[in-house]
Amino acid sequence: MTRAKRPFDTRTELRVWAGACLSGLLLGCTGNITGTGAPPQGSGATAATGNGASAGSSGTPSSGAGGAPGAGGSGNGSSGGGTSGSSGGSMPAPDDDGHLPYVEPTAAAEALPARTWKLTHEQYAKSVQALLGKRIDISDLEPELDNGVYPNMSGSGIVRVPLAADYYDKAKSVTDALSAAEIAALVPNGQVAAASKAAFVSSVIERAFRRPAAPDEITTYGSLFDLGASAGDVALGFRSVLRALMTAPYFLYRTEVGSDAAAKDFSLTDHEVAALLSYSLLDQPPNADLLAAAARGELTKPDTLAAAVGKLLATPEATAELLTFAEDWLKVYQFETKLSDDEPPFPQKDTTRFPSFDGIRQAMFDETRAFLTAQAGPQGTLRALFTTPLPSPSGPLGAFYLSEPSGAAGGTRTGVLGLGTILSLRAKETSTSPTQRGLFVRGRLLCQEIHLPDVQPPDISETQTRLMPKTTRELYEQHAAQATCRGCHLLLDSVGFNFEDLDAAGRFRTQENGVPVDTSGELLNTDVDGPMANHTELANALAKSEWVRECVATQAFRFYFGQVEADRGIPPIQAARTAIGKGTFRDAVAAVMSTSSTFRRVRP
Repeated sequence: MTRAKRPFDTRTELRVWAGACLSGLLLGCTGNITGTGAPPQGSGATAATGNGASAGSSGTPSSGAGGAPGAGGSGNGSSGGGTSGSSGGSMPAPDDDGHLPYVEPTAAAEALPARTWKLTHEQYAKSVQALLGKRIDISDLEPELDNGVYPNMSGSGIVRVPLAADYYDKAKSVTDALSAAEIAALVPNGQVAAASKAAFVSSVIERAFRRPAAPDEITTYGSLFDLGASAGDVALGFRSVLRALMTAPYFLYRTEVGSDAAAKDFSLTDHEVAALLSYSLLDQPPNADLLAAAARGELTKPDTLAAAVGKLLATPEATAELLTFAEDWLKVYQFETKLSDDEPPFPQKDTTRFPSFDGIRQAMFDETRAFLTAQAGPQGTLRALFTTPLPSPSGPLGAFYLSEPSGAAGGTRTGVLGLGTILSLRAKETSTSPTQRGLFVRGRLLCQEIHLPDVQPPDISETQTRLMPKTTRELYEQHAAQATCRGCHLLLDSVGFNFEDLDAAGRFRTQENGVPVDTSGELLNTDVDGPMANHTELANALAKSEWVRECVATQAFRFYFGQVEADRGIPPIQAARTAIGKGTFRDAVAAVMSTSSTFRRVRP
């Protein structure tokens, strides 16, 4: 599968993350986790604001579609002007013993905020291809903004002036290059003649805007046709209409504003639902079959909506998008062969300690994709993702995993926690990082947010210089003994220590500097707390956690709906939590997209 390069600055993200860990900067050093959360959309970038302006059949949709709600763990976060607090104040606190039993939230309203939603660059390219039958180069478009969550978040996608200029240049270039035969293929009767104007304009508007053309739109674009054709070249009339459509808001954005601009609580149009389903599940515009289902009114009725979702999820495109979700949720996309032509591959490892690491990068990434395809694909289950032993690879990658002298006998790598890509990313150039690995478990698998402190604790390098510990575990335990660092490291390192038999590049080891490694740890602030002997025991515990199920459901909602939840209790999250606990990843995605929240919206 070919994927567009992620807009995230991977190096900056990991440096900030690692720096925070090394400096003890993660507040939570009180030993408390207040709730689940995600970075605000628009973090480090200009986020769209507003709340999804209404638009008539030929009006211009708002270019800012209301930022999705924030997800501050204590209910204080905000994003794009949306409602604050991902838990809606319903997130329970750990008890006195540090346990966090799962508490099902109060059911929240099904209607989600009205909005407009800019296409990602990849979706834009696929929409152009669906309209014209030609693939365009998007590599030179203005880079997409880093919103800190997922690339398709609705609250951070806006068309700024440079991108508007890029869109115009693309529209002009591709329409100027259309041959007479290619234009004829877009005309219902196949005739590039003035007499074909009415049929062409109506047909091409419907294809571009993914809904039937309104009468005033037919008039407006018909006038553009006449203006272009008046120069004496009728083909210019066709090109003019196409160029205008490719730069129109209704082409560049999807709307979720309904048909009645005065309605506060309303249903989307079936064509708006068609666009939501197709772009979210397939990452492409709706095809003729889905538009026909919209025309029959089947997408705003729960029973027929579920059937349409199931049909889409059975396609290869949906399977590819599910793999994209898994890679984005677990952030394995950060493990790339090259971030750019002028930068070295990431992550970097010490070439003396790991001389063959660069040579097995691609094989390690391929191993991860194969595992996620099998265990996080349509028929994969959450339990299998966590507990399936990773097969021992052959060839150079297998030799690499056994290349640490004390680990030559091998061992067990269990599920997603044993993947070399994830372990390499959550480590330093020469050594492991229990803090980074603990952060991965807390943040990506439990959706627990660790906050930054007001006062910077001592840097871990000071502890290393002063006490000269022999092992990574000893270093982190000594660092955590300092009062200002204890709470944070108790929550993170006690989980990260479970991985100590897998070194900074994911290789097996039984010793570090001649000292036997100790993989014992403890899981706190979950519903499956307890001592864990190693990452396999940790994986088995997480596979049973209801908090993990809700986290996966939450991440699926954010990815497929392109917004951060305002409340844990919204129907898509809770339906998906139940589905992932009983069934497959496909079942979970079907549940996310099949509730009434798919078509119910509310204006402020």
